[in-house]
Amino acid sequence: MTQQRLTRRTALGALAGSASMLTGCGGSDSSNTASGGSGGSSGAGGSASGGVGASAGSGGASGSAGSAGASGSAGTAGNAGAAGGGGLSCVQPTPGCTITDDNILGPFYSPGAPERTDIRDGQTGERVVVRGTVYGCDCKTPLANAIVDVWQANSTGAYDNVGFVLRGTMKTDSQGRYEYTTILPGFYLNGANYRPRHIHYKVSHPSGLPLTTQLYFEGDPNFGTDAFWKPGLIKALVPDSDSQGKLLRCEFDIVLG
Repeated sequence: MTQQRLTRRTALGALAGSASMLTGCGGSDSSNTASGGSGGSSGAGGSASGGVGASAGSGGASGSAGSAGASGSAGTAGNAGAAGGGGLSCVQPTPGCTITDDNILGPFYSPGAPERTDIRDGQTGERVVVRGTVYGCDCKTPLANAIVDVWQANSTGAYDNVGFVLRGTMKTDSQGRYEYTTILPGFYLNGANYRPRHIHYKVSHPSGLPLTTQLYFEGDPNFGTDAFWKPGLIKALVPDSDSQGKLLRCEFDIVLG
């Protein structure tokens, strides 16, 4: 008998029928708010994305019940499972292939960010260029025209919750690649502890499940006290320079379920 590997895609497909009966029951945990914190707010977690809502059990790295990821939209899980087709079959994915971990949405997501690849809006800080490729669940198929939505705090740890400073969306090119310019985000308090530097992501494509996650950076001093980071989301910052001066480069490939 062939043993099948259970993935988020197959799990969501199996739950598609029953999930449609749970609309409106995605949860409203809001016990962790950033500065407040980035644990999430009532409504914010519920709207994270259909895909992340289905993996509610892994919404926070430590399974924090108050995280926005944990309250992801169970009500839309059925639709997310149905949308996971797109011609890619990942019941038996490529050996060694790993779907990118999801992570909490946090309370500061704002829909409707402009499409652009420089999200700095005049903010000062260390310049960072992030690039990567969005793949299908086989870890081999690049996904053209995937939507990559990013947002972050400024160098002092503050989010723009009125406009779209340090927020933007972009589409991957024909090879599934994306790239944007930003600044190194600052630390901010989440309760009694500082959150590690991070950039939030929402990624979607018809051939994969929607993903809500975060990008973290190697060597951060706050991993020891933060409840939400995951090892697979930590990437290196590599010093470099160009005609504009010094910068940090980061590679963050994404594999959708």
